[in-house]
Amino acid sequence: MAKEILTLASMCGGGVQERINRALAKISDNILDPNTEAKKKRVLTVKIELTPSEDDREDVVVDVSTAYKLAPEVGLKTQLFINKDFKTGEISITEHAKGQIKGQLTLDDYGMSTDQKEEQSMEELAKELGCDPDTGEVLEQPEESQGKVVNLRNVKSG
Repeated sequence: MAKEILTLASMCGGGVQERINRALAKISDNILDPNTEAKKKRVLTVKIELTPSEDDREDVVVDVSTAYKLAPEVGLKTQLFINKDFKTGEISITEHAKGQIKGQLTLDDYGMSTDQKEEQSMEELAKELGCDPDTGEVLEQPEESQGKVVNLRNVKSG
């Protein structure tokens, strides 16, 4: 009879290897999570306890446990502005946007836009520019430039 070699893959009918694989998958997910610190250590501990029987030292009870420690999620920070309208007494809290100066407002905040083309639908804008609205491909050349070659040597710099 050939001696069977005990390995982690064969121990407990392959259950030890399955637990290690599951823990490694969770650790891998944690490493790839952008909400955790990349350089924090993750730990996988496999504990194997061997307890021989009092009567027969050849009979050993084996307890296997796995534990893992993941990196915690990083904290989130923001800056809030608290404003009070002195006419109405209404208090409002707004989040400080990156690059914004405290109290700075834009015309978009009041529903006014300086770019009227922004208000046009993409189809209208593409039609006006002579482009395909899906691809941006120029469909036709303006008539004034068709067939004309511009000699840049004759053009005077202004």
